[in-house]
Amino acid sequence: MDFLPPLLKRGIARGMQNIVREQGFGTALGSLFGVLLLGQVLLLLVFGIEGGLTLLQEQTDLRLEILETATDSQIQDLFQNIRQLPIVADVVYITREQAYERQKQRDPDLVAFLTKFGIENPFPETIGVRLKRLTDYSSFLHFLQQPVFTKVVNPSFLSQTTDQEQQVYLLIEAVRAAKIMLFFMVALLVVVLLFVVVELVRRRALSKREELFVEQLVGADSFTILLPFCTEMLCLLALALVCSMLLAGVLLLLLPSVLPVLASGGLFGPWAAVTVRLLLSSLLWLLPLEVGLVGLLAAIGTGIALRSHLSMQLLPLLTSE
Repeated sequence: MDFLPPLLKRGIARGMQNIVREQGFGTALGSLFGVLLLGQVLLLLVFGIEGGLTLLQEQTDLRLEILETATDSQIQDLFQNIRQLPIVADVVYITREQAYERQKQRDPDLVAFLTKFGIENPFPETIGVRLKRLTDYSSFLHFLQQPVFTKVVNPSFLSQTTDQEQQVYLLIEAVRAAKIMLFFMVALLVVVLLFVVVELVRRRALSKREELFVEQLVGADSFTILLPFCTEMLCLLALALVCSMLLAGVLLLLLPSVLPVLASGGLFGPWAAVTVRLLLSSLLWLLPLEVGLVGLLAAIGTGIALRSHLSMQLLPLLTSE
């Protein structure tokens, strides 16, 4: 800190010394840590919702049921035309035999029931299509409505797909509403953290009422009075922020072990992978934002708690208890 002016250097040094010297250091740090940890959890939930929205908007799976009257050439023509569409991410042709084997693995009881009563393979040939984005639904439906393809695809698929599209849009709207609610909770938590900072500064100011009164009598300006308290709160907030980040990171790493469905091979593995990818790509702006936020809260909280100092009404505030 040699490059700092002596007055600024002395105020920062006093604030750092007060952290260790004053009583209640652990309680203050614990209060700030608890609020910040809750904030980290809410941020993880926000990124989780954003990951779910990304999956819903970027990838859409469809299953086209092939009519029994369709010829092999018609099926191949449809398959090739679908594969050439720029809006299609992946396409696969599933024969009746393949569909039967897949159902046998998924639901062996159903296949055993069909075999017991001599029911032939009831599963139709299908074409599995994955669109790149949810917004490509309408374009793909327009493509399938061409007369040459309506003789290949089961016409009931068109109405079913329209209903599915509407359901997905409703789900997206619900998820977006939950995201807005989480942002509101994060904002509310920031306000709670500000109140905690104000209360901590006020308590420490009351414990130093004689010292601060003497400083005012000798002509100390507002900046000199506020700086040690602001430095103290900034150090406490920074330490609590680092601890909450580390614990949130550990919880995020251990979560797939506790909930196997979030592992790479689990049911929600793709969602967890997208969420982690979004979180890692956002660290470059998220970390400076959180650091800047705690610095701003330290300054604002100190100013609010000692506003009477700034208006030269120190004595009534310090003798109010």
